[in-house]
Amino acid sequence: MAEPSETSVRGLRLATIGSVPIYLGWSWLVLGVLVLVIVGPGLARGFGTVTGYLIAAAYAVALLVSVLAHEAAHALVARVFGHTVHRVVADLWGGHTAFDARNGTAWSAAAIAVVGPLANGIVGALAFAGAAVSSSPVVVTLLSGTAFVNGALAVFNLLPGLPLDGGQIVESLVWAATGEQGRARVVAGWSGRVLVVVLAVLVLLLPQLRGSPPDLTLAVWTAIIAAFLWSGASSAIAHGHALQALGQVDVAALVEPAAPIAADRPVAELTSLRALPVVVDATGHPLGLVDHEALRSVPPSAVAVTPVSAVTAQAPVGWTAELGPRDAAMDLVRAFQESGSGVVAVTRGGVLAGVARAERVNAALRHN
Repeated sequence: MAEPSETSVRGLRLATIGSVPIYLGWSWLVLGVLVLVIVGPGLARGFGTVTGYLIAAAYAVALLVSVLAHEAAHALVARVFGHTVHRVVADLWGGHTAFDARNGTAWSAAAIAVVGPLANGIVGALAFAGAAVSSSPVVVTLLSGTAFVNGALAVFNLLPGLPLDGGQIVESLVWAATGEQGRARVVAGWSGRVLVVVLAVLVLLLPQLRGSPPDLTLAVWTAIIAAFLWSGASSAIAHGHALQALGQVDVAALVEPAAPIAADRPVAELTSLRALPVVVDATGHPLGLVDHEALRSVPPSAVAVTPVSAVTAQAPVGWTAELGPRDAAMDLVRAFQESGSGVVAVTRGGVLAGVARAERVNAALRHN
């Protein structure tokens, strides 16, 4: 499952491949234990306690490898399309790939989504072929189970509703047809909610209509999966509405004038500026704002010889937002979130164009 970047990861760092860290989330250990508890007893009856539980442990490892293959496919194709991949994580819910999806298109999003289930299909086919030619009962059992799990992962993830990969494909198709990613995400999110209802009806309601109670274990697993899917679908709908609101924001109207001043100019020149001073480098790219406490500490006799760089507050990471032809509002919001600053420098072609204030952007979003 592909996701945007998040700020923290809780888990064990397994490896770094092509500068992308691979993590085993602590919650995945719960899944590993569940595999042992559910699969182990049956295998122990067929192969003996030690061998049976060793096979069950191998199942757990095979599941982890299958999840990582799924997420590695997402990561690889995301990098092909020029996205920065931050991490790959295997956790209780399978896994996710965190990458910067800005400047993506409907078709690149669809390609990134579909390769995850495709990777599981390939792994499953290889495992099935291996089981077909093996004469070892242990190997056949392990590979057959791996083939089944990968086939199930491929089919399940292709179901048409967010947060599954199939939901991302639905979003991409609606996005391509309408040109509105926000509306597409809302549609795919509602598709995910419908999917939950259908799943609940098939597993919980139909058996009762046929006069037999639903299997308790299956009902519990269905409830857990349904809760996960409903939560992800609801988040997608909320995010889609936010994207729609952002799409209606006129970023250019929110940009206030700024007064660029070179870092090597004397602080005496600050008094002649009629807009918020923004310190820039030789190319006009913003470096930071003036630290007024540092400015007040400069004695009057030194204002003509003290450079502006001496009273410049270092800008936080992600402090600038490029005013481009598309996704300008999203880039602006991302700059506020990443920098934690109430003021963001807006650039055009890398050169200072003005500043934006968080309160004005929030007011515009509330209005929309």
